[in-house]
Amino acid sequence: MNKKFLFIVILLCSFFVNAQDVLKESVSEKKSVATMSLNKRFSAKVLNAYQENSKTKVEDLFSYFQMLTDASLNDDLKKEVVKNINLLFQNPNTLVIDFTSDSFDKITLQQFIQKLLISEPILFSVSDESRYDSVEYQSWKTGYTVSRTKSGIVLKTKIVQKVYFYETPKMFGEETKVVFSTLLGEM
Repeated sequence: MNKKFLFIVILLCSFFVNAQDVLKESVSEKKSVATMSLNKRFSAKVLNAYQENSKTKVEDLFSYFQMLTDASLNDDLKKEVVKNINLLFQNPNTLVIDFTSDSFDKITLQQFIQKLLISEPILFSVSDESRYDSVEYQSWKTGYTVSRTKSGIVLKTKIVQKVYFYETPKMFGEETKVVFSTLLGEM
């Protein structure tokens, strides 16, 4: 009886060891797909299209920033502009460059919005040239130049900004599809 019991225990242990090895391999494969860089998951053409879309978001962002300094814009429209700015960002407390000061310190997006609301008019323009660097798992960095005109003085600043890329399941009727979107990050 002891030999049968010992044999069954050894047999069960070997099954458990094999099952753990299979489970580890499965988890490892899923991790390697999940952490795969964007430039390995998408063709260069597809990734470039998302990067170009992020450039449009950056241009929209600076248009919104400029609108907040427009004294002729009523409060309801400014609230809508603030809402649209927040929708462009991954996090409302992301650090951005303070274009209202000449030192260009970094402050949170919300602090910057408040400063823009009381600022004198500022004109912004984003350069046509953009570059995309350091593509990572769910993000890349984009570089561009911003021209800021305040009180007749034009200052150009080179910016490097992180852009996040997300897969989000969306319902279309009864069908669920994965939609890819970009959100802006820290400058």
